[in-house]
Amino acid sequence: MRADLIIPIETLRGMLRRDGYYFRIYRGQQIVQRCPNRKGHIKTPAEQANQQRFASTWGQRYKKH
Repeated sequence: MRADLIIPIETLRGMLRRDGYYFRIYRGQQIVQRCPNRKGHIKTPAEQANQQRFASTWGQRYKKH
């Protein structure tokens, strides 16, 4: 959904409250979107493999010493 904001507020990004919507900019327009609901989502084998591959590649690089 496209949103027109009042004059003092030029742009919004992120969630304002925990009502299930967030704001973003897309091609210069302010967009309001519903947050994805991943409650109860079961990972597919491909998703699980991607997550493990990402963790093994990037998980150890930025560890605090």
